[in-house]
Amino acid sequence: MIDSRAVVSPRAELAPDVTVGPFSVIGPDVTIGAGTVVGPHVVINGPTRIGAHNRV
Repeated sequence: MIDSRAVVSPRAELAPDVTVGPFSVIGPDVTIGAGTVVGPHVVINGPTRIGAHNRV
């Protein structure tokens, strides 16, 4: 689930079950694996690869 207040680049690749918290920003060239939770107020810029089952 991606919170409606988060911003995710169309050039980012997120597994279908990734959770992105409010006010987070996921930039281009970011890949996030299955089961990962990105909390609120997190900024991830690319190039970045985050595997499965992480908490950020």
